[in-house]
Amino acid sequence: MVEERDRPEPERIENLLPATIEGVAERLLTSHTFQELVYRESEMDALFTLVDIAIKTARHGNTIGPPPDPHALLASPDLYSMRDLIFAAHDMTHDDKTAEAADLLRQAAAIARSWS
Repeated sequence: MVEERDRPEPERIENLLPATIEGVAERLLTSHTFQELVYRESEMDALFTLVDIAIKTARHGNTIGPPPDPHALLASPDLYSMRDLIFAAHDMTHDDKTAEAADLLRQAAAIARSWS
């Protein structure tokens, strides 16, 4: 049995690079305990937050907080698609559909790869 102190901590999610998103997908496929799945969900929460920040930053002209400017350019549709994929993957994890969730994360990574 694995001691609590020997369990790996969740990875730090600091960017939306394809390798970061794919890393979450790979770890999700090998996560079987409740704690490991909670870690993966927290990583997906971080990805979702980063995408949401990117969307709001684009919408608000590089500042977050003021009311939306109806004349401001909206964020790239790819950001909205990525956010939807990550959100759906998070929900699938709750339903014990980790393989399907990992596939959605790989689709999100493909979007990020298209920006390079």
